[in-house]
Amino acid sequence: MAYYVNRGSEMTWWEKSYIPEIIKGMWLTTRRFFHNLFGFIPFFLGTEKNRRIMTVYYPEEQVQYPVAYRGRPVLAQNEDGQPACVACGLCEIACPAYCIHIEPGQNSGKQNQYERWPDVFNIDYAICIFCGNCEEACPEEAIFMSDECEISMLDRKQMLYTKEQLLVPVADLQKRIEFTRNMYAKWNY
Repeated sequence: MAYYVNRGSEMTWWEKSYIPEIIKGMWLTTRRFFHNLFGFIPFFLGTEKNRRIMTVYYPEEQVQYPVAYRGRPVLAQNEDGQPACVACGLCEIACPAYCIHIEPGQNSGKQNQYERWPDVFNIDYAICIFCGNCEEACPEEAIFMSDECEISMLDRKQMLYTKEQLLVPVADLQKRIEFTRNMYAKWNY
């Protein structure tokens, strides 16, 4: 459906001053301010069953994040316990913060089940910007953005996660995997 803008319409001097729009914006802001300021009183008095304000009392209440939420990046773990990563390094290259470090494992030349795998796969969450470029760049569907956002630490050295800490079973990431397949499927050039 196409929308057409009439560029020939003229605004009156009252509309050009933007005073009506400023007054509407101030009224909306003031109404929301007082609604949130006094909205908890009927709930605590027991006159209302549900709170009218949208504040989440964090430790007691948890937020359900949408599937498109970009939390911390994690590695998908296959059913046999190995990461789905083939250590191609595309996520490391795509990362604008350079927080991913990969060292591929050496193949012994024998017929192994895996031709390539990461020996070292580290993500430094102290400098990660949670952009999702690593997820987009991965050709093997091995790295995904999870819904975990509680990664605060007091020591920066604890923010460096290793391969074992990053592994999450594929069954736990199924919703995100389906989302990325639907999202990135339209970009097949």
